[in-house]
Amino acid sequence: MQEMPKFTEMPESMRNIMKASIDQARKAFEGFIAASQQAMSNFDAPTNNPALDSLKQFNDKIAEFTRKNADANFQFAMRLADAKQVTDVLEMQNDYVRQLMDAYAKQLEELRSLTTRIVQDSAKAASSNMPNMPNMPNMGGGTDSSG
Repeated sequence: MQEMPKFTEMPESMRNIMKASIDQARKAFEGFIAASQQAMSNFDAPTNNPALDSLKQFNDKIAEFTRKNADANFQFAMRLADAKQVTDVLEMQNDYVRQLMDAYAKQLEELRSLTTRIVQDSAKAASSNMPNMPNMPNMGGGTDSSG
């Protein structure tokens, strides 16, 4: 069975190829995000609807988190490409997982707050748009007085 080469034995040219590949993937992702944002901005219409405004903020926040999380992943991959020892990799990975969990917890709390606001804004909009309904007659289950 063949032994895995040690990290210190990896030629610098191979590390440079890895970094170039990571950078190329990052640039492709950024291009995709930019195109997605451009496409979404074509759908933006000025509204005075707080519920729609809140939904737009929610979508913007999701896009922001996607960019931040992807950037963190690309930075982590670049640091891994520079690792010289397996112990360095393990330490980097443990730190990275801790950072991710902290970031995800904060992001989840922000999304929870935005979702609460969307529900509240939607309820306000729905109640303000409801016409005042006259008292409706009892449509069933009552007693029949006709005999």
